[in-house]
Amino acid sequence: MNDAQNRLTKFQSQLEAAAARFQSRLETFLQDLVRLRSVNGRQTEAAVAQRIVQEAQKLGLQSRFIAAEPRRPNVLVEWGHGPRGFALVGHMDTVAPGDEAQWTYPPFAATIDGERLVGRGAADNKAGIACGLYTLALLRDEGLLDPEDVRLSLVGVVDEESGASSPLGVRALLDGGHLDARGAIYTYCSDIVCVGHRGLLRLHLRVTGEAVHSGSEAWSRGQGGANAVTGLAAVLLALEKLRVPATPHPAFAHLDFTITPGTLVQGGDFESMVPASAWAMVDARLLPGQAPEAVLETIETLVRETLAQRRGVRATVDVKNSLPAAAISVDHRLAQIAARHAAQFTGRDWLIRGAGPANEGYMLIAAGIPTLCGFGPRGGNVHAPDEWVALPSLPTTVAIYAATVHDYLKED
Repeated sequence: MNDAQNRLTKFQSQLEAAAARFQSRLETFLQDLVRLRSVNGRQTEAAVAQRIVQEAQKLGLQSRFIAAEPRRPNVLVEWGHGPRGFALVGHMDTVAPGDEAQWTYPPFAATIDGERLVGRGAADNKAGIACGLYTLALLRDEGLLDPEDVRLSLVGVVDEESGASSPLGVRALLDGGHLDARGAIYTYCSDIVCVGHRGLLRLHLRVTGEAVHSGSEAWSRGQGGANAVTGLAAVLLALEKLRVPATPHPAFAHLDFTITPGTLVQGGDFESMVPASAWAMVDARLLPGQAPEAVLETIETLVRETLAQRRGVRATVDVKNSLPAAAISVDHRLAQIAARHAAQFTGRDWLIRGAGPANEGYMLIAAGIPTLCGFGPRGGNVHAPDEWVALPSLPTTVAIYAATVHDYLKED
């Protein structure tokens, strides 16, 4: 073994030993975070933010709240005051648990079952937040970076689960100048080094017709009434066949443009009335190079052409969420460093690729901050019953984060 290999082995052993000492505290902290309900649209993230600050204080780290909406504060935990910044970013809100009868354990009990912690938000995104906080403590305690040279941040943000386009979280911090970093990791659970994500175009499609009695002569003779529900159905079926070409991208070879018409559907007013109104949500996932505005125009044209064949039926298309696909290069230093350390600490190779679901990574990349849009502990069942995170992966992730941040800033 040469000197370089010896140094690498010693460095890895140092980080593994330091992170292992945090195992119990990481588990307790994560249990507390999961037990604090922060379902988007039901509870605010304030209690989670307070708990992060409390843990930061225990670790001797400085923290502060930054809020565009006072009841929903973002939290920044910082160490160092140098010119070279790096941010570990996670969102504090969660989706709803859904049918709790489908869960093995209560979704907010943070139950430990063997090596897994089960609970809503465990994998998405609270485990990553816990790992990010303890990464700052490890890098400080081990003296691996000079606080006069670097500025490390754990960033807990609000309102990501509303569609990753909120003005309250990452957007507010960027606009306020609070996220000045040379690199970032969005701390999702993952088994890949995620260099980007598909875009999202989520639309509210409303169709109107004309209500008449379903037993009337006018309806029978086609002289009155217009069925908004069947008009909507025709549009949804047409959208289901829509294909939008995209230029191949090396990080997204495993993914395609997809459109899912009717993720939510509602229509009609009474059982004996021709439906005068109906609406549906339409979810489209975009690849790099597919501008949301251009895809929207294609969808609007298809809607118009489909309904032009139906008397008295009209439609409006309103945008709920619109964000582009985004990615850094698979050859970017941050991705290569992360993949190298992930392999060293876990004993397996990690693919470098893009992710299907969207997140706020595109905001960071657009701001000139190279970002891994999902890289963290091992977990599963995200947005499903029995969401879980593997507890042994928590200190391993802390070690991987610390090594990645260290090498990225040292080589910068």
